[in-house]
Formats: sequence, structure tokens, C-alpha cells
Amino acid sequence: MARGGKKGREEAAASPVAHESPAGATTGPEIPRWVPPVLYGVVTLFLFRSFVFSDAMLVGQDTLGLGYMAREFYATALKQGTFPLWNPIILGGTPFLESLAGGDSLYPPSVLLLLVMSTYRALGWKLVLHVFLAGLFMFGWTRALGRSRAAALLAGLAYLLAPFMVTLVYPGADGRIFVTALAPLMFWVTESALVRRSFLPLAGISLVVGLIILTTHFQMAYFLFGAVGVYAAFRCVQIGRGRGGGDGQSGVRQAATRFGAFLAAAVVGAGIGGVQLLPAVDYVTEHSRRTATTVRASDESGVAYSSSWSLHPEEVMSLVVPEFVGNSGGSAAWAQGTYWGRNPIKFNHEYVGAVVLLLAGLSFFGAPRKGLRLFLVGMGGVALLFALGQHTPVWRIFYEVVPGISLFRAPSQAIFLFGFAATTLMAFGVDRVLELVRSGQGDTWRLPMRYMWICVGLLAALTVMAAGGALTSAWATVLYSNMPPDRAQALQTLTPFIVRGCFVVTALCGAAMGAVWAHRAGLLSPMVLVAALGVLVLVDLVRIDAPFIQTMDFARLGTPDPNVQAILDRQAQEQPFRLLSLGGRFGPGQDVTPGQFGLELAGGHHPNDLARYRELIGMVGGGIPTHLILSTNVLRILNVGYLIWPEHGRFGRLEEVMPPATVENLQLVSQTTLQGQPYETVYSFTALPRARLVAEVVVLPDEEAVPFILSEDFDPVNQVVLPEPPPTALVAGPVDGEVEWISRGINEQELVVRADRPSLLVIADNWFPAWHARVNGQDAPVLRANHTLRAIPVPAGESTVSVYYASGQLRAGLWVTVLSLLMVLGVAVVSYVRGRQPPSEGEG
Repeated sequence: MARGGKKGREEAAASPVAHESPAGATTGPEIPRWVPPVLYGVVTLFLFRSFVFSDAMLVGQDTLGLGYMAREFYATALKQGTFPLWNPIILGGTPFLESLAGGDSLYPPSVLLLLVMSTYRALGWKLVLHVFLAGLFMFGWTRALGRSRAAALLAGLAYLLAPFMVTLVYPGADGRIFVTALAPLMFWVTESALVRRSFLPLAGISLVVGLIILTTHFQMAYFLFGAVGVYAAFRCVQIGRGRGGGDGQSGVRQAATRFGAFLAAAVVGAGIGGVQLLPAVDYVTEHSRRTATTVRASDESGVAYSSSWSLHPEEVMSLVVPEFVGNSGGSAAWAQGTYWGRNPIKFNHEYVGAVVLLLAGLSFFGAPRKGLRLFLVGMGGVALLFALGQHTPVWRIFYEVVPGISLFRAPSQAIFLFGFAATTLMAFGVDRVLELVRSGQGDTWRLPMRYMWICVGLLAALTVMAAGGALTSAWATVLYSNMPPDRAQALQTLTPFIVRGCFVVTALCGAAMGAVWAHRAGLLSPMVLVAALGVLVLVDLVRIDAPFIQTMDFARLGTPDPNVQAILDRQAQEQPFRLLSLGGRFGPGQDVTPGQFGLELAGGHHPNDLARYRELIGMVGGGIPTHLILSTNVLRILNVGYLIWPEHGRFGRLEEVMPPATVENLQLVSQTTLQGQPYETVYSFTALPRARLVAEVVVLPDEEAVPFILSEDFDPVNQVVLPEPPPTALVAGPVDGEVEWISRGINEQELVVRADRPSLLVIADNWFPAWHARVNGQDAPVLRANHTLRAIPVPAGESTVSVYYASGQLRAGLWVTVLSLLMVLGVAVVSYVRGRQPPSEGEG
């Protein structure tokens, strides 16, 4: 005998394999089970057709800036049988996992794709895969809420095409795409765990939490986990009040038990991600350059940093008319250099869909589960207000009250929760339309139709205002009166596209209203109505997605230019050296392109590189490494053997910028030209060796170390700066000795040192606590030298020095991950075994 009552109805509705008409669930037109995956697959392939059906590379700005280089380094190491714990390529070297240098290095889908195909193709396919999965997960989530297959099909289609996710392809924000795609899955497994009497959904929570952490986009994960936690509390309150099922326990006890189980599963999930989470949290709060703007920032600068890259009123209007704010990088005419908002640039879009919002509004005209719908409105509304940063008090309240918010910037990233809520409500709205016609409740049509007429009428009025110039004029006068001249020019250029956008949105919403009316009048069957709404959603969203899906010939990125090739030709014949590239497309000192060919860089770009190295080279944010340009001492101690100088850049002639002591040690190697004019020039520079012996120590506190290194008092050949005296006494003076590299691996190196006196072996690679050393088989300290480099005490005579990377944080995190996975596996096995056991006497 099947379980009955409210509990049975709730569990039937929550099941991801619920049939078309379980008790308490909404019915709709018959949609075969194969339709959702096939439809989503076809739409995804159509959306990414220029990438899927070619050998091209999917363009992502961050991918071109760092993503490809880091992933190629990682993939190459894996295929050679080494898991890289250190990335020596950029900015003097960085911890690989701790600094998130490779992003999703432990995220299973990404790792698998890197192992089976070329890196540049894997970087695109992982985004295509997650866009497809986003649709399936939204379908499953809305089915778990009891929505019909038809409504869930449309919701999944809208989420798969959602510009707030898909347009993140162009900036290369893969982590944000991953978390956005996994959001409905996280809510889905949470709902199932709260309404089903099984341990299996709890294991699902743990696995999904672990997956989300391994995406390494901790900010988006933080927002998602907070929202899911509040949702779980809300549902448990409903359960406690008897609205989510009952099994004989008291309401309060039942709610507390289920919420406790949810929290326990979430904690185990965090444990699954422990191998990535624990080391990263320690690094970001102790060693990363981000500490200057977060944990060590003043109150004022901390607020400014954390509220930067928020949404502004213009972006809110673009949620209705997507062309309204323009863009900086899309391929469509309306998105090419037309951004006039208040952030520096804009490479993505937050658009949810006008048709989606219109249908979501229909859910409030008698759809079931009012409490859940109000929760979704509240969650989405708070996310939108939070995304507006300091334009509303909501963000500041979170900043002051909620731990961890001060570690993040870009409140605008929370907008995915608004889109998620709106798309879920859309499913309720579609079902409400289908139910009204099926039930024959003619009188109840008046308010929904009036609502749609009002919405379309307002959009039509907006179109008239835009066409007459009143909309943009009033905006510039009232809401953005201090608009800079360049932004005013961009707005003027964009104005015709704003008018067109208003017209298109009005037409699409009018067509959606017409389809609903025709269905009500019996002119369209339920299946035709669903198809019509699906086409409107597709047209509305694809027109915004398409400009942000661009491809390029990989050879443009993957082939070294003549200058880089000239340096590569010398690399195998020389001792280790670094390259300082002041050219490239990402600004002086930010170029990482040579790194993808194995050249180690003194500069580069990284969101979480070591703070002390930045202090030594004089780089702030994405700025110029001024000390590398103006200080010969810094160039020498960092082993900079080659320099790429942009003849076309803002610096002017090299001789007029760099100090004479640098210029006189430069030798021309090669030069590229553009239209017959010098473009970039390679010089060799007489730097100090990567590893050398020094015996004269200058002890200075950190705040005095860099100024002394920059000064003429510093002797880079014979002196080394330490924050504390060395463990053994040294006799100052030049060391008569030599250093020979035996091996230079990623995670370990070995050298043979010969010295006439006790000395310090100074290695021009970044210091980090995880680096350890052995001298002649005995443990030896790795000292922090010259503010950020390494020094190892060695005795007189010949010594063998081994340097290796061993992180206690990583080791602890790995154990936590393994134990958590074993726990989840055990729970899943027990649940499976119990599920196969015959019911005991009295059950049924």
C-alpha cells in the first residue's frame, strides 16, 4: 500500500522522476522524457555552433590573459605524470593550488576534459557542457517543486540561455558559469533531502557542495550556500508547521532534525572540497596580494574595494531593455564600445529575459505554494539590492554583519540568484496559465490578462519615450548628472539601439500575451502554447547571448612571435633566467603570453599572487611594475635575463626611461616591425644567476627592506637582506664558490654548492612556507631573503642541496577530502542497501 497523506504527496512532487500527475503535482501537455535533454542539447549546439563545429578557440578575455597559460601549464604537467604544487612561470612563482593559479584544477569535469583534448578546446567545451547542464538542472529543480513537464521544460530552456550566465563566456568567467549552472542542482538536492526519508539525497548535498567548492569561485559559492541555507531553514519551518509532511514527530523536532541533517551534509561537502578550500583560505588571508584590500585594508578602502564593480541604476534598467546600458566587448553593433555606465568596462550582461519576467509575474495570480513563491521573490529581491552595492543599504548591512563579505568585491555577481528565482517563478506562471484554461475558471482570467496588458503598455510607453529622446535625456539629467563626456558620447551612439531594444522587448512581450490570450480563447492547444512561448524565450535570450560567443584561430595565441621565438632558441643553451615583457595586449608588465611557451616571467597577471613580490617589483593591482623598470638592482636580483620593450608604447624610447646602469647592460637580440616601423624589441640583460652564494647579510624589518634594495647603498652581488639574523654566523665578503643545477623540477630542485666559507644559497624564486630544504641530507631552514626570495644556509666545502615543496595545509586538506568522500560513500551504500531490503511487517 502506498504512503498517503501530505507526506506522500510532498515526496511525490519532490521526486526528480515524478510522473505527469502525482498527487499534488501540476499536469500539463504530454512531454516525452527524451525531449528535455534532446532539446537542450540541440539549443546548446546551435548557440555554440561556431565553436563546436570548428577547430577554433572560444574567446574569453581572462582566458587569453591568464587562463590558457595556467591550464596549459597544468595539463602539460599532468600528462607528464606530475601534479604541480608550484607555478614558476609568472611573478616570481606562486603556489599552484593555494593561490588558485589554475582555477578549477581539481574540478572533475575540467580535469577530465584537459586530459582528453587540447587545452584550448577543453577550455571551451567545459563551458558548453555547463550551459547544457544548467538547463537539465533547472528542469529537475522545477519538477521537484511539482511543476509540469511543460513548465519545467520552458524554465530549463530559459536558464540554459540566460544571458546572466551565457554572456560570461566572453569575459572568460568560467567559475561563475560553473556555479550558476550548479545552482539549481544545489537547490534540487536540498529540496529532495528535506522531503524524502532517505540518506541518499543527503549524500547528494555533500557531493554537490564539494563540487561547487572545487570550482574555486568562492564568492559565487558563498552567495549560493547562503541562499540555499536560508531556503533550507525556510522549508524546515514549513515542515514544522505541517506544510511539508509529517511522520508522527512533533513539528519543531522534525524541522530541527531535518535542518540538522542538512547542515551535517553541507559540512561533509565542505570537507570534500577541503583539499582546495583549506589551503586557499589560509593563503588568501595571509599571503595573497588581496590582503592589502581586504583583511589589512582601512575601513574606508575596504568598503571601496568590496563595493567596486557593483550594478548601477543603468544596469537595472537593462534587465528590462538589454541594450540600454551598452557594452564594451560584444560583437553586435549595440555592444561595441557603447557602455556608458559607471564601471570601468563591461564584458557581460545581467539580462534575465523580458518574457521570462512577464511569465514569472503570472505566478502571483493563484499559483500553488504561495510561501515558496514569496520566498523566491524575497531571495531574488535581496540579491538584486545587494548587487547594487552602495546604491542601497542592503549591501552595507551584509558587509557589516555577515562574515566574509569584506573579502569579496563585485556585489553584482549576486545577480544570478535573482535570475534563478525569476526563472523558477516562470515555471509556476506557465503552469498557472495551463491550469486556468484546463479548469475552465473564466472569471479568474481578468486579473492575469490585465497584468499583461499593463506590462506591455508600460513597455510601449517606454518605447515612445526612448524614440522621443525623453528617456535618455531624463536619465542623464536626474540619475547620472555627472556623466563623463566619453560616456555621454557612448550614450549618444547607443540611443538608436535603445529605441530598437524597447520596440523588440515590447513586441516579444506582446506576442507572449497574444499567445496566452489565443490559448485562453481555444485557438492554441496547450502544446502549441508551450512551443510558442519557448520560441519567444529563445529569440529574446539568444539575441543577447550571441554577441558574447566569439571564436578565434588558436594559432594567433598558440604560435610564438619572432621575438618570443628568439628567446626560446636561447633558453635551452643558457642558465635559468626570467623575461620581463613590457609589451603584449594586457598592458606593460601584465603580459603572460610568453609564459605559455615555458618562459618564466618577472611580471604577469594573477588575481592572487604573493603580496611581497608585488611590493618588491612595485606593482599595484593591474598597474605597471615600476621597480622593474626604474631599478637596476631589482632586475638583477630577480634574474631578469631578457626584456621585451614596446617601441609603440606610452613609455617612449628605452634610453629615456630606464636608468643608465640598466641601459649599459642591454644588448639587442631581435626586433619586430609593424607597417615598417619598430614594434617590439628584445634585449638581453646581464642579470645575477638564479642561484648564487652570498655571505654579507643586512638585517632590516620588512618596511625598510624594499627601500634599501632600491637604494644605491645596496650591493646586489655581495649582499642579501633578511628580516632576522641567519641561524649561523657568516663572515662578510665575496664568496669564492660555484653553484650547479642538478635538476629543476616544478615541485623540487637539486643543486650542488661549493663554497670557501659558510654562506647563504640565494635562490631568486619566491619564498613560501611550504618550501623546505635539505643540505647533505639534513633539514635546513629556507629563509626569506630580499623581502620575497629564498635563502638556505650552506657550510663551507661541497654540499648537495635539495629544495622541495611540502604543504601541511594541503596534506591536511587532502585527508579531510578523503575521509569526507569515504563518509559519503558509506552513507550512499547504507542507503542503497536499506532501500533494497523488503519492508518489515506492518509496513506497506
